[in-house]
Amino acid sequence: MSHPIWDASVRIIHWYLVAAVGVMWWSGEQGEMTLHQWVGCSILCVVLTRILWGWFGSEPARFAYFVAGPRAILSYLRSGQRYAGHNPLGALSVLALLTLLTTQAASGLFSQDDILFEAPFAYWAGDWSGTLTEWHAINWMLLQGLIVLHLLAVIWYQWRKKQPLIQAMIRGRAGYKASETRPKPLWLAALIAVTIGLTLLWLISIAPEAPSYY
Repeated sequence: MSHPIWDASVRIIHWYLVAAVGVMWWSGEQGEMTLHQWVGCSILCVVLTRILWGWFGSEPARFAYFVAGPRAILSYLRSGQRYAGHNPLGALSVLALLTLLTTQAASGLFSQDDILFEAPFAYWAGDWSGTLTEWHAINWMLLQGLIVLHLLAVIWYQWRKKQPLIQAMIRGRAGYKASETRPKPLWLAALIAVTIGLTLLWLISIAPEAPSYY
């Protein structure tokens, strides 16, 4: 028997980020900066939606449901018990990924290369733009390392420990007990994402551009 765990909002956000990070990497490598910029903006909107969903969304998606303290982490390391959803170590990975993704997308909005590309808020950042551009590059290396660790962990749990993490993130159900509370509707998460997106578009529309001397 399978039990509900991840609502549609969490699953759509998860798989969108998988695709969007791939496109962000490719577009950055190929110099497709317009695409890179807009994909980065979408990642920021989606990640902020997931963060808010961690406070107001379905019970299994809330940080209070799966984020644990040091004692619970040590207990998990000793016992290796099975969790519905994220185990205490997985919770740390989620928090780290959300933090790095937010930093990556946000810093990109203030970056520039002094030649061809200037992000929407680069002029607002002033002298900080160069520093934020460096942070953007360093954070990307950290994010790549964490993504690799995340994939290795999924492989370990999926095939070594026989825990169907991938299937659960596709179907939204697990083979062991999860929350019995009714999931929050998808339209609520969509409303949050649209509100964030429109706010970001408004900020971009009013952001000043660097003056041209030509």
